[in-house]
This record gives sequence, C-alpha cells and structure tokens, in this order.
Amino acid sequence: MGNKSRREFLKTVSKAALTATGSLLIRPLFPNIAPVLSATPETTDLFVVEGTDYRALVREGFKQMGGIQRFVKKGDSVVIKPNAAWSRTPEQAANTHPDIVAEVVRVCKEAGAGKVEVIEHPCDNYKSSFRISGIKEAVEKAGSRLYSLSETQDFSTVNLPEAKILKKPDVATQILNADCFINMPIAKSHGSARLTMAMKNHMGAVKDRRFFHTTDLDQCIADISSFLRPDLTIMDHTRVMTTRGPKGPGNVVILNKVVFGTDQVAVDAYGTSLFGMKPDDLGYLRAAKEMNLGITDLDKINIKNTKLSQ
Repeated sequence: MGNKSRREFLKTVSKAALTATGSLLIRPLFPNIAPVLSATPETTDLFVVEGTDYRALVREGFKQMGGIQRFVKKGDSVVIKPNAAWSRTPEQAANTHPDIVAEVVRVCKEAGAGKVEVIEHPCDNYKSSFRISGIKEAVEKAGSRLYSLSETQDFSTVNLPEAKILKKPDVATQILNADCFINMPIAKSHGSARLTMAMKNHMGAVKDRRFFHTTDLDQCIADISSFLRPDLTIMDHTRVMTTRGPKGPGNVVILNKVVFGTDQVAVDAYGTSLFGMKPDDLGYLRAAKEMNLGITDLDKINIKNTKLSQ
C-alpha cells in the first residue's frame, strides 16, 4: 500500500465489505479503522495514571493524552467497547470497572459527541452480566446505554486483507459506523491465551468467537486487530485477576492503574510486564509483531507515569 492514505484505504475496504445477509455494503468510510499496511512508528507513548479515585484517573489520562478533543469532535458518533462479558462483581476483576466506563461516557458527552454507545457480546447471559458487573447502571447514569450484541445481532461481514486465518468475520456494525472507537479492556489472566487485554477484547465485537478457539486463537486475535484499530485504548489495571481468568473467581491484585495509548499492541506489550511476563510470551503479540501491527519492543515504548494524590 505504501503511503496510500487512510481514507483511500478505507474506501477500498468498504467496497469489499459485505453485510451479514450477503449484499454489498456501501460505506464511504469506516473512520475508526486504520490501514493495516501503514508503517509502524519507531516509538509510541503510553500514559499510566495511578490513584484510588477512578473517575479522576480517566480525566487525568485524557489530559495527558492531549485532551478528549483529540479523539472526539462535536457531533461525533462514539462507540465504547469494554469487557462486560461476565456475571461477576467489580471486585472480582473479570470486567472493566464500571466507574471507568461511565466516566469515559461522561467525558465524551461533555466533548459534544452526538451519540455515545457502549457495546458488548457477553459470554454469560447478558442481562446477568450487565447487572452484576455494575456497568449497565453506571453507563445509564452517565447518560448512555449498554447494548448487547447477542441480543441485537447487528453485525456486518467484512474482509480482512491482511488476515492469515480470520478472513471474513462478522463485526459489530456500530463500530464500523463510528467516528471514534474506544477500546476499554481489563487486563487479566486467561486459560487459553495466557493473558487477555486490548487485542483480545475485540473478540467481544465479533459474532463467532468459537472460530477463534477452534482454529488458531493467537493468530485470529492478531487478524482481527489488523482490522479493528481503535482511536484510543484505555486499559483497566485497577484490579487485576492473576489466576483462573477470564471469568474467575481468581486471585485479585489491586494496582489502581489505568493505561492510555493509541497503539493497542504497545498497550498489550506493556501489560505483560505487570504479570511478570514479556511480550514474546504471548502468541498473539508475536503474531502482531510479524504482521507489523504495532510496537512490541518495550524499549521503544515511552511510559509516562502519573500518580494522583490520595
């Protein structure tokens, strides 16, 4: 692709995309998806904010990133994808903390977003997951709604030009149509992938998760991440499940940290260090490195730490 612009790439992709019914999907742009063949920069910045006031962590993180206006303009459609897949309480650290999700909703609305939607394709019963996680209530109090993709079945089939295995997944249509896509995973252990963080969180935006587990999980995670490129990744490290993930209950360590970055691969690479691991320990990060999807070398990630006073 060379220096072909992002917009030109997205026009090409949109012409190749198909709806779930098989008809041609004509979209002028998928503004949240970056070119899969764009050159990876030499370095990237991550902002790690620490403290016990989780709402304050969100606002400080956006400040460090240059402000919400960098990502959300007046009238924009914003889609937020947390992990809200499990019928677990916030203290059990299986889902993104509701206070963090709700505060991102508030910040986006304050920036003048025309629409802010929060979506998930839960593994457990969606009504139970949304209620017990506390995310549904928190998001509604913030002025938005948590949508279950398992209920709406609003997916569109798209071509993944760089994928090695996952060639034509059904992806949440809301993400494809958004002006701004914010990925909000929680970092935790995982029985199959070892860790689940930003890249793996995209599985909750895909209709058929079983395909990932029945073929090559690591490569499928890298494949979907070659297509879904969030404008911003905000990873929850406030409470971290270190054993028996992804659902638990397992051992939970309180770190009180939230990580902000625009390179989802780098966010995951950094996340491995909090578990005493290295990026190459994860198969999907090795695959992402081979596909040039982002930075996995920790020496090339500028980590900027901010600790808020208690």
